[in-house]
Amino acid sequence: MVQRDGVSRRTLLKRGAAASLAVSAPYFMPRGTLAAPGPLGANERLRAALVGCGGQGRADMHAMLEVGGAGLELVALCDVDKRQSDAAAKAYNGKFESKPDVYQDFRRVIDRKDIDVVVVGTPDHWHATVMILACAANKDVYVEKPASHNIREGRAMVEAARKYKRIVQVGMQQRSDPHFREAMEYLRAGSPLGVISRTATFNYANEMPDGIGSPPDTDPPAEVDYDMWLGAAPKRAFNPNRFHWSWRFFYDYGGGMICDWNVHIQDIIHWGMQVDAPLSVTAFGPTVAHGPLCREGEGYKRALKDNRETPDMMDVVYEYKAPDGHLFTQVYTMGKVYHRGNVQESYGTEFHGSDGSLFINRGGWEVTPEDTQVDLDNPRHRTRKVTKIPPRTLAVKKPGNDTLPPHVKNFLDCIRSRKIEDLHCGIEIGHRTASACHLGNVALRVGHKIWWDCDRETVLTQDGKPDEEANRLLAREYRQGFELPSV
Repeated sequence: MVQRDGVSRRTLLKRGAAASLAVSAPYFMPRGTLAAPGPLGANERLRAALVGCGGQGRADMHAMLEVGGAGLELVALCDVDKRQSDAAAKAYNGKFESKPDVYQDFRRVIDRKDIDVVVVGTPDHWHATVMILACAANKDVYVEKPASHNIREGRAMVEAARKYKRIVQVGMQQRSDPHFREAMEYLRAGSPLGVISRTATFNYANEMPDGIGSPPDTDPPAEVDYDMWLGAAPKRAFNPNRFHWSWRFFYDYGGGMICDWNVHIQDIIHWGMQVDAPLSVTAFGPTVAHGPLCREGEGYKRALKDNRETPDMMDVVYEYKAPDGHLFTQVYTMGKVYHRGNVQESYGTEFHGSDGSLFINRGGWEVTPEDTQVDLDNPRHRTRKVTKIPPRTLAVKKPGNDTLPPHVKNFLDCIRSRKIEDLHCGIEIGHRTASACHLGNVALRVGHKIWWDCDRETVLTQDGKPDEEANRLLAREYRQGFELPSV
């Protein structure tokens, strides 16, 4: 039994129920680089735990149990809100063979040597800590998107997966959906769209005028360990909007819609264009509570009458360099306060090329060929003639759907084979996509264009010097006792 400062790990575990994370921190010190585990036999049963038993966590675990069949057993559920874990236990009992143990402190899950797999369905600000400690305890991890709360945490997660040689999949399940994979193969097949100079992602949902509302602060529910729920975030009074689901609209815990939704659809841009980081980022969104863009009295007022911190409308312009060296622009648009006009879909991803365009979302994908030619009749007066021409590429229209089973199957297959390279969305991919979304928030909050040095993961000014204001937003200040584990 490993000891530190004369205190055994078992003793610290017993103290854990009443002690803070700070007291238990030595208990979780990384153990050093491990030898890579070998492949598992086809009949070896994996034992899994779910940390964070809200709707998405339960959906992930349910899909995993369906796919895993007799080869996967759910042995533990954990949530700081006992109502969540109890509801999950009730849902699973009787439907699957297992009758999982229920915990309120995830450290008890991490300590169990019989657990092979941890599914992390917590709010974003807990992703990194739970994942890093699970990896250090020899467990493979499925972590929900966005991979991290901030860029520095994301890099630590990548390093932990490498150091401990663990299989870590990020829950961006579109990477495994058959129609997304088919569309990405289409893009790689001989440039059927010609030169792609612009891409776009968007999501709309008009919530005028009340949005998520502005409920008053109150006492936390008796069933909730609120101090543990806050974790690294600053200590503050409980507010219903800073809790289940709507926590994502507050920077202490999440990154708003750009990190919650655009992380899915921007990932398709990275995948299709074979890029993993922007060159520069510019953002606009008048509701953010930081930086010069929205000081009260300067004409920048909130549109929604709610207490969210993150924007209720946002436009982000990214510059990327494709593998062949040509530059293209990626634009993210999010609106919570206006009608989407003649845009047919409420969300999606677009690739605009010289020979046609491709649109894709979870409902399917479609290619619209270019079939017009613009000629200048009179160069002096710049008059234009538009003529119909044979389509420059073939039209495509195929259905699709959003489904979790292929993604969790890929994860479980890689656990058994130990082939990290076969993961559809490993932690490095998840980190790079999340970083692009985080950078949108960074640019918005500092109120100016930023340049990204991907190799050093540092924000620069136009003259190539470190942008100190922006770089401070790549990490967070940790509440004492809830610091990020070292890797």
